[in-house]
Amino acid sequence: MTYFKDIRNGIRTTLKGLSLTFRHLRHATHRRTPEGIADDNYFDLQNGLVTLQYPHEQLPIPDNGRYRLRNEIDDCIVCDKCAKICPVDCITIDPIKATEEVGRASDGSPIRLYAATFDIDMAKCCYCGLCTVVCPTECLTMDKKFDYSEFELGKLTYNFSNLTPEEADEKRALYEQYVREKEAAKAAQVAAKTIENPVSAEAAPKPKPVFRPTAKPVVTQTEAAEPAQTPPVPEAEPTPDAARPRPAFRPAMKPKVAPVPTEAEARQETKEMPQPKPAFRPTMKPKPNSPNQEST
Repeated sequence: MTYFKDIRNGIRTTLKGLSLTFRHLRHATHRRTPEGIADDNYFDLQNGLVTLQYPHEQLPIPDNGRYRLRNEIDDCIVCDKCAKICPVDCITIDPIKATEEVGRASDGSPIRLYAATFDIDMAKCCYCGLCTVVCPTECLTMDKKFDYSEFELGKLTYNFSNLTPEEADEKRALYEQYVREKEAAKAAQVAAKTIENPVSAEAAPKPKPVFRPTAKPVVTQTEAAEPAQTPPVPEAEPTPDAARPRPAFRPAMKPKVAPVPTEAEARQETKEMPQPKPAFRPTMKPKPNSPNQEST
């Protein structure tokens, strides 16, 4: 009976599995629509083929997706915070100082630097998002484009600079000229002051020399072994009127003196002190006398 029972259970399970397979084949006649997880009926799509023909069909990406870095260079103040905090050094910035205020960002921050180079190497990026957190003007963001694969790694480096190499050289030369003119004007102002008040210029305190540490001379073993010979210093003749130097004061601890008790205190102490018990001294018991000795 057990043998035939096992055969019946096997046939039953086989038919059940085949029915489940045919049911899936019947539902596979249509495909599911490419709907994202943000849609209301996303979890209602239980039937149909779920495989999408990528890249012709794509699921929608949420707006808060963090994938590729993007920089709005017009709002960038070139503060260099993103490059400093990047753990993999994928951001390269070459700032150039401007002689005056260039403009203002969208939040009102003044822009006083040019970005000669602002490169982001997405091949190194670890998608931590730290650069977007520290950006004060929120110009550096991560957009939702996730498929930007290339055949060459050099094409994964994105350039966001707002100056060409020729313009960068020109701005750099202008700033150097501005610095030289400023130093020359400052020197001329100091010279004019010295001409007007020469006495005050001479009486002005001289600046302290810059401290420059030097290496100690190396002492050889022979020089260390032989003491340096110094010329004898003549002893000064003692003068009778000269006052003798006082000995150095060395504080010492005073011995503690026990207070002497008075007669009344001594008597009271003797009264209060318990008297010792007498020491126990064993003695030999007397031997009893014999009857002859008693009669005598």
